[in-house]
Amino acid sequence: MMIEHAAIRLHLRSIREKNADSIYELDDFVRNCHAKIEDEIVFPKLKQMVGMKGEELVKTLSRLEADHRMIEKIGDVIRAKTAEGDPETAHKRTMLYADVMESHNSNEEMLVFPHWLPNDPKEESEIMAKARRIIEVYGRDRYFRVTGFSEKLYSSFS
Repeated sequence: MMIEHAAIRLHLRSIREKNADSIYELDDFVRNCHAKIEDEIVFPKLKQMVGMKGEELVKTLSRLEADHRMIEKIGDVIRAKTAEGDPETAHKRTMLYADVMESHNSNEEMLVFPHWLPNDPKEESEIMAKARRIIEVYGRDRYFRVTGFSEKLYSSFS
């Protein structure tokens, strides 16, 4: 997930500086792959790992899940305003999307990912298999294009 965050940061920089139209590809990736892996695999597993002792972490995870829904809504507005021929509002929402996405990913990296400590190799393998299924449904070629991953890097995550 951290490597995907690095790829997302590069996309956000490009969107801010010169290519706001690439927001559509990034938003598709975030909705249908990245956030899906977090919501369906990573966050539930973290909640299970910390149990009742991690009440604050569970609250943080709930906020981050809500962020995913907000990011989707901003993406919906960008698409709607583009379709309506309102490029000024679409651009403003694109910049908001970039800001929210960047802040969200930073919070995940600082507050959540340090707690990711699966220590059972079989369980870790199952988690990776679930993530790979989501990536495969999204489309491996699309995943490589958005993340910049090579087949070799992808296959190294087992």
